[in-house]
Amino acid sequence: MIEPIYSSEEHKHIIETYLTMCTEFAKDVSSKSRYNNYLDVVDTILEYHNNYGTGVKENNWYDWLMIIPINLSVATNGFFAGLETKTNAPTLRAYKTILDDMIFDVVDKIEALEQIND
Repeated sequence: MIEPIYSSEEHKHIIETYLTMCTEFAKDVSSKSRYNNYLDVVDTILEYHNNYGTGVKENNWYDWLMIIPINLSVATNGFFAGLETKTNAPTLRAYKTILDDMIFDVVDKIEALEQIND
């Protein structure tokens, strides 16, 4: 997996916690090949974030901070929707609920970060 660029140690902790939770849940409910496909999408998100971050002074700092949480949330929910069966639906719904709660917490924490790269 591509290593994201972080604005601070606090930003790193926020993103790594959410990223780990999403990837662990995805790994738990999918086959190895589907999980690897999911990781390819995660890498695309991280690459976009990193490339956007190279010009963060010219771009909107808050937008840059939110690239990973927003896109990872959408990608993970889409991945779960594609995997859902009658058998695994309760597990996926539980994971979605946890991740939905987490994304609100992530957004609150990111909103509290102060720009330090002026």
